[in-house]
Amino acid sequence: MKNLATEGLDKVSDKASRVHEVGAETMRRVERLIDRSEGRLGRLAGDLLDRHGYRAFGDRGGPHRNVLGHPLFELPVWLAGVSSDHLEVSDEALYDICESSLCGYLSVRVDDDYFDGHWDDPHAAIMLSSFFRSRHLGLLAPLVDDRRFWERCATVWTSYAEAMLVERSLHHPESEYGPRQFETVLDRSQPLEIPGDVVLSMRGQWDSSGAFGTLVRHLTRATQLFDDFVDAPDDLAAGNFTWMVRRLGGRDGESALRRGMVTSWDSVREEVELALAEAQLIATSLGILAMSGWVEERRRVISHASDEMYLTLFNSIGWEGDLGGEA
Repeated sequence: MKNLATEGLDKVSDKASRVHEVGAETMRRVERLIDRSEGRLGRLAGDLLDRHGYRAFGDRGGPHRNVLGHPLFELPVWLAGVSSDHLEVSDEALYDICESSLCGYLSVRVDDDYFDGHWDDPHAAIMLSSFFRSRHLGLLAPLVDDRRFWERCATVWTSYAEAMLVERSLHHPESEYGPRQFETVLDRSQPLEIPGDVVLSMRGQWDSSGAFGTLVRHLTRATQLFDDFVDAPDDLAAGNFTWMVRRLGGRDGESALRRGMVTSWDSVREEVELALAEAQLIATSLGILAMSGWVEERRRVISHASDEMYLTLFNSIGWEGDLGGEA
């Protein structure tokens, strides 16, 4: 007979397989949505998928395959699979929720590309963002009639829009950008909670939505800290003085930034680890057992990537003696 630990591992493995299955079907559904779209929007949507490489590997492609990406499908799948006496979420409803999650994510990708100047026709980008976001919300409308959910949904998207504008104003090196502003910037990723909020509402577990929103915030903090650290040289070169660029000494130039990346990585990694640990604690309290494997895999990938990056940085700087000296 299997012991409880083995059974627990099997359940985690089953959840991972289920996520990949749902993710592949969701990508197919979005491809069909694009195929049905006539005119320029369909072509623009296809260009977006190609630009971000989501079509490169067929059914094995998509944002959910990025080992350091946001858990777009994991969160609703995990929540829907939590054993309890509450109402179940049907497979068809779960597919609708996950398609909504992907469409919301794609609308954000369009916005990011627009702000970064990657669209030849920025007016078309605005319309494509509306196309994906209307699909995102339209899929949820038949599933949830709880006013509390829709109020939360509106708050999250409003905060997202404000955060996008605030972040742009923070890029100048003379602007104030510290922990408080970073918390506001994290609102850009908070729509990640919406698919899980739908599941909680459908199962009659809305009282858990506050804790779930905090879990998402910890996950997005961990991701943002790591991404900002890795992207710091490119951000500095582009004149984007993120909080991380400032922390690493980027206002004193590229050499100072690279020294800061070597001397500060341990403290940044501790912040990433703490955010993941906080998220795991909340997940356990909500019965999301499958998240433990996901967190461990993320820790492993971050550790491996950071070790290689650290060695590359250290060797490229060529320090002799004191870390605080000039290269």
